[in-house]
Parts: sequence; structure tokens; C-alpha cells
Amino acid sequence: MLRRLLLSSALLPILLACGQKKSEAMPEVGRTAPMTVAESSQPAPPPAAAEQQARGAAGGSPDSAAPRYLAIRHEIELETDAAKVEPLWRSLQIRVAEQGGDIINARLSRSDLRSPTATLSLRLPPTRVDGFLKQLEGSATIVDQHTNSEDKTIEVVDVEARLKNLTEARDRLRRMQSEKTGKLSDVLEVDKALTDTQSQLDSLTSQRKVLAAETSKIRLDLTLHTPRSIGEASALEPLRHAWRNLGHVFFSSFGTVLEFLAAILPWLALFTPIVIWWRRRKRARQAIR
Repeated sequence: MLRRLLLSSALLPILLACGQKKSEAMPEVGRTAPMTVAESSQPAPPPAAAEQQARGAAGGSPDSAAPRYLAIRHEIELETDAAKVEPLWRSLQIRVAEQGGDIINARLSRSDLRSPTATLSLRLPPTRVDGFLKQLEGSATIVDQHTNSEDKTIEVVDVEARLKNLTEARDRLRRMQSEKTGKLSDVLEVDKALTDTQSQLDSLTSQRKVLAAETSKIRLDLTLHTPRSIGEASALEPLRHAWRNLGHVFFSSFGTVLEFLAAILPWLALFTPIVIWWRRRKRARQAIR
């Protein structure tokens, strides 16, 4: 009897997940704006304006349809003076922390041969994005801006349904474990099933947290650099590129020579004694004549 209960508990999450409707109501972690593709000559609209356009195109209110979970991403290129690149890069990180955002990646590149550049990837709550963009416009010149979006609704619905089913299965296995009835082998099978179920539950919980971070906050990828002059972009850039790659080209050529020598040395070691023996024999024959 216990084996049948154990088998039913193991199969029930799978059957429930297969029969789960995609339109099942779920708590909304964060509703973000659908994608508004921005032309290179026009900045992308803020998330709030994009969301209003999407609602108008759908012809209904947000409550008339199931919630959507979108991963919004803004890619912004900024220009500023060379002396302001690093201070602006550091101040932006402070602003992100003050506004409840998360820094994903930050990188600063400085060299005597080229102007400084910096990149910053972050996530902000949707209500903070417009104000953050206005601060950017006051600190540097936005030369390019692009917005894209990825629909994560199906993934969120699937993970939520599997979490619910696995939680119910875990609770049933815990009740069976607390009873401790039946043979020792049955008890061990219950323990193993409970361990496997809890492992799957932990994995799905981590996956849900990642989806929540992607859909409840908007990602911004910022690139900071100095204005590019005509001379830097055309006449002097090949010289700069050649100077930066001088060492790489030299050692690459040297490495090619070493590879060639390593390839022919075994053959030289093989044929050199044969050639020497043949020449000595030829000279000996000529001396006899």
C-alpha cells in the first residue's frame, strides 16, 4: 500500500504540470513595458510611454488580459570629455545604489595610447528609469539609444505551476515520512523521493528569482567614451591600431618561424646522415677511378 502511495505522490506533480493551463492567474512580480524599437536617430521612448502605447494598441485595459512578464533592455551610448569619463562612471554606480538598483557589470579602460572608455550594466525599478535617463542627459551626450524586449510570460507561468505542484508533493512526502510506517525499504524510498523533490524545488526557486530580477527591473547597458574626432576616426586610427598590435604581430611572426623549424628538424635529423654517407661514397668511387 505504501508503495502505491509513494508512486502516486511521485507521478502527481508531472500529471498536474502537464494539465496546467497557461492562462492560470499568477501574482504579478513586475509589469514592464513591451518593446519599442528605437531608430538610431531617435531615442527610445521611456518605459511608461511604451506601456501606454501597447495598451492602446491592444484596445483594452491591463486588467482585461493576463499579466505579461517582459525583460526590458536599454542600450545607451554616451559621449563626454576624457576627464569626466571616470568620475561619471563612478557617480552612476552611486546613483544606482541610491535608487534601489543592481549593478551587473562595471568596467573602466584607461591607456596612454587611447582615450578612456567605460561600460556599466545595471538594473533599475521601472519607476526610476525616467529620472535616471534625465540625469544621464544632463551629465553626458546620448549619441545612440536602443530598446529591446523579451517576453518571459510562458517561462514564468511554467515555473510557477511547477513550483506549486512540487510544493504539494513535498508536503505529502513529509507527512508520509513523519508516519514512519511500513518496511525499512519503503521508508528509504520515501526519503529518497523527498530529497529529489526538494532538490528540484530549490532549483526552480532559484530560476524564479532570476526571472523576477529580469522582469521586475529594467536593464540598462551604458557605454561611455570621448567624442571621436575626424582625424582619430580616419587618418590616425590605422597608425594607432598598428602601434597597439606591434608586439603581437612580431611575436606571432617569431612563433611561425619556430613552428617551421620544429616541423623540419625531425626530417633533417633523418636525411642528413643519409646525404653525408652518399657524398662520401661518391667521393670514394671517384678516388678509385
